[in-house]
Amino acid sequence: MKRRLYPLVLAFLLVPAWAQEGKALYGQFCASCHGAEAQGIPGAIPPLARNPRVQDETHVVQVVRQGLSGPLEVGGVTYNGVMPPMPQVSEAEARAIAQYLKSLGGAPAEAAPPAPRVQGDAALGRALYLGQKPLRNGGAPCQACHTVAGVGFFGGGSLGKDLTDAAKRLGGEAGLSALLTNPAFPVMREAYKGRPLTEAEAAALAAFLVQVSQEAPRPPSLYLGRFLVAGVFLLGLLLIYQAAVWQLRPKSLAERIRSQLRR
Repeated sequence: MKRRLYPLVLAFLLVPAWAQEGKALYGQFCASCHGAEAQGIPGAIPPLARNPRVQDETHVVQVVRQGLSGPLEVGGVTYNGVMPPMPQVSEAEARAIAQYLKSLGGAPAEAAPPAPRVQGDAALGRALYLGQKPLRNGGAPCQACHTVAGVGFFGGGSLGKDLTDAAKRLGGEAGLSALLTNPAFPVMREAYKGRPLTEAEAAALAAFLVQVSQEAPRPPSLYLGRFLVAGVFLLGLLLIYQAAVWQLRPKSLAERIRSQLRR
């Protein structure tokens, strides 16, 4: 009988420890979007505190590691964003996060009042995206890795995803601001490690991406035409350079003799 009780006692002692570890992991991986108190962002990111969905530990682990896309309803509010997968979170860490969320209760959550946030300047966001204005902490401009339709001569880099519809996928301006302030994506998290965006920069970039998502889509041929123009321009420069090198090259003996005879 005593032997049967040992696993129960051990589990009873370990659950608080798991929840405490989960709280720290939640602060590291989840709080940037869902809030320090798991209250979410009204209309953009669902709350996790007192959310009945988080009582299913298996579901929470799957969502943390594989991501989730809407629409889903929590507390009478419908959310239609996309939570990116976080494979960098181990299964054990995801279970610790799940234990912490379960400790917050399972009664239906009421919509939290909107938290005050910095108003984004779309024009500043465009300059930051293109690198026309440097980021305060020295991070790379978004265009180095990402493309936005119709922005920049060549559109941008191809390492990251196209951000043209990022506002629709990631919870609008509020969701984007939260993600940019504390990135959930492993590559972006590493790229901005020690060089985080300021709150004002994140808000400006979010406002810019919202503006982009509302514009008419640009045809793919736009960039093809730009590449052709750039190619013709570079070819012209190359021909001018070759002509200059040819004129400045050392003359051969035969050329010098012919030049003297012409005189």
